[in-house]
Amino acid sequence: MHVILDKVKHQPFYLPLLLLMLGLTIISASGFVFFAFEQGVITYIALLAPCFLLLAPSLWLYTNGLVAVEPWRFKHAYIKHYLPSLLSLSLTMALLLAPNALLQKMFFTDEVVANTALTVFISVAIMLVLAVWFMQTAYYLYKLINLTKRYHQQLKDVFCDLSNKKYQWLIYITMAMLLNWIWGVLSIALDNQSIALFAPQCGQALCLITIWGFAYYGLKQQPGFANTYAQTQKPITDTDTTRAEDAASYKRSALSQEHASKIADKIQHALVQQRIYLDANLNLFKLAKHLNEPSQYVSQTLSQVMQTSFFECINNARVEEAKTKLLAGQGNVLEIAMSVGFNTRSSFYKAFKSATGQTPSQFQKAHNS
Repeated sequence: MHVILDKVKHQPFYLPLLLLMLGLTIISASGFVFFAFEQGVITYIALLAPCFLLLAPSLWLYTNGLVAVEPWRFKHAYIKHYLPSLLSLSLTMALLLAPNALLQKMFFTDEVVANTALTVFISVAIMLVLAVWFMQTAYYLYKLINLTKRYHQQLKDVFCDLSNKKYQWLIYITMAMLLNWIWGVLSIALDNQSIALFAPQCGQALCLITIWGFAYYGLKQQPGFANTYAQTQKPITDTDTTRAEDAASYKRSALSQEHASKIADKIQHALVQQRIYLDANLNLFKLAKHLNEPSQYVSQTLSQVMQTSFFECINNARVEEAKTKLLAGQGNVLEIAMSVGFNTRSSFYKAFKSATGQTPSQFQKAHNS
């Protein structure tokens, strides 16, 4: 956490990760607190509600920071994501101010507790926190799944090589969140069943593994669009939108049909005559600069007029030239892949198979036999 705290100064997208790690750390400390600080147990319990409600929105905001097309900053509008956690502080205060003897009866004995305004408030608040946590986590889990799909499409709208744009970590953290959520729900539902899998030790182990995972990927991962921040003219929509909203945005665009057709012709000229795809580091912004057109218009033209993405457009052009060189025997597969603009052998094979349904060697054999 101290490493993440140091990074926050220069890269604000680490702030939600810091809050996430803080919440997980407190939650996973139950065994230590109950063993070594028995007199602080009630205080610890009082902190659990805001910590649990801190996790999902922090993970969501951290992930948004990693997939943002511009440098991420914490905005006042993001506070709404933390409202459940902030509101649960009322339960925290009630637990801290309640008599210790009363809380001992409520949490650690089977004695009947008299119904007073305080005991009723604590009981109802705990049930509300559990319900909100259940719905909140399911909601953000759904949004993370959609974000994973969305991010992959965004990468294809801007880059023609995704070999260094890994997004599997999004799937990993979504699965980690899902596993913790399922375990938490089942442990509450089966509280009286004495099932070993739902013992506190298992929950702490799962939490510890999750902390390690977030720390590893969190400290290792950099924003997917970091190397294009300086070039960004908002060519793609925000990560919290849908394709339907994209279409609506395009309808409001100032790009006319005539202008779009001219941009399409310029793209074709750049591909066929200038062979711009040979640039291994080509991205949407470099293409837009070459065409002297706004990147938003180029992206819209590719999508609406040419019915393709930047990724598919450039790689299909590379594959077409690679096919000619393969049939002419102008080098081995790796040499040909590099000569037409691919950075890695694997990205070439993947693009070639996607475009032709064959591997390069299968293509050669089929046309040379």
